[in-house]
Amino acid sequence: MKFYDRERELKLLENLKGNFRLAIVGRRRIGKTRLIEEFYKERLTLFISAEKSEKEIISDWSKEYAAIPKVDTFRDLFEYLFSQKKETIFLDEIQNLLKVNKSFIFDLQRLIDKHSPRLIVSGSLIRAMKGLTESYRSPLFGRFDMTMKLRELSFRTVAEICRDLGIGFENAFRLYAVFGGVPKYYELLEKLRRFELEPFILEMFVHYPRPLYEEVRTMLREEFGKENRMFFSILSAVSQGNTRLSEIGGFVGTGQTKLTKYLHLLRHDFEILSRELPLIGGKRGIYRINSNLMSFWFANIWRYQELLEKGEEERLADILRQNLNSWLGRSFESIVMGLVKSEGILPFVATKIGRQWGSFLGKEGKEAYEIDILALNEKTNDILFGECKWEDNVDAGKILSALRGKAGLVEWRNRDRKESYAIFAKSFRERVKGKNVYCCSLKDMEAALQ
Repeated sequence: MKFYDRERELKLLENLKGNFRLAIVGRRRIGKTRLIEEFYKERLTLFISAEKSEKEIISDWSKEYAAIPKVDTFRDLFEYLFSQKKETIFLDEIQNLLKVNKSFIFDLQRLIDKHSPRLIVSGSLIRAMKGLTESYRSPLFGRFDMTMKLRELSFRTVAEICRDLGIGFENAFRLYAVFGGVPKYYELLEKLRRFELEPFILEMFVHYPRPLYEEVRTMLREEFGKENRMFFSILSAVSQGNTRLSEIGGFVGTGQTKLTKYLHLLRHDFEILSRELPLIGGKRGIYRINSNLMSFWFANIWRYQELLEKGEEERLADILRQNLNSWLGRSFESIVMGLVKSEGILPFVATKIGRQWGSFLGKEGKEAYEIDILALNEKTNDILFGECKWEDNVDAGKILSALRGKAGLVEWRNRDRKESYAIFAKSFRERVKGKNVYCCSLKDMEAALQ
């Protein structure tokens, strides 16, 4: 598959001069190695770290690079390489080397101080890499000029990939709702020529050997270490709609005080969860899983792991078929929110964008309300209320009536504000015409992106 996006990262690499040190952090399959190879071409010496013995790893590297001398330790090898000062050295998945030889981190620190090489290191374990490069206790603290955090591709880029593969815009939404912006999975999609979502999901997650089921589980267990069961339970709870602290505690069976520690780690150390507050006047937050793939996996695959262990693949396949459209509806709101934030498809420039929820007359439970998208401009007093519906032939008038009712519950500059309304749907049976009402279908979104 051709190389997509990453303009900001490529520009950053272009601006690096002299003997720099760069650390790249990003989850597996996100495209760290591809980015560096794309930029440097033949001007790079790449070392991919495997979990083998130290001597065996060096032997494998020697077969690829004839210039490598006969040495037995990482320290001696990189002493030689750094002293040559010929090319940029890329040490991929550095955490694997440290598993083989924990003391290499101290050797690497001394070698960097001695030779000041052009060095790039990458790692897929977020917490481990942050500790390696950002912690005062790490021998490598302060040895890198910059840390680049590689994120998932945007929906705009995924839509471009799908367009190049001959996949329609609606199916691009469906694929992104499950696989997010992880480029490797779209490369796999291209190789297998499986452009329909349902067969691709079943092949990847359900039917033996279900490669992505094992991949996600292994990746997370490696990230979480010994406490993976608690982290798995929390993420499973959030994926199934238990998004408040009390709800997560009830699902997991753990007191809120103890739970806070794990939630903090998932937010700040692992960067898997985020906490979201109502845009206006709210202190009680909810938790969301940042990755579409992880959220889907926990809600629809890990939740039914016993079926896979019993060999009841077809039963799980039936459950997925029944749940898929509901999942797409949940994801549609998040995807549209991303488009609203990044693509400027609102009638005014927003200074704040988010979700809004609350309750009627201060009551909880059934009388609570939610607004999918709320956008503000605090200088012009503009406010927009948005509703998202993963449905065809939507009656915009009916949706607008309910949305106006919820808008009246939002206390924000009530006397001076200028209200607008937006309805996002797959398609409309009837649109509402009005100066301050906007109906946006998938076709409209596609046209805006192009």
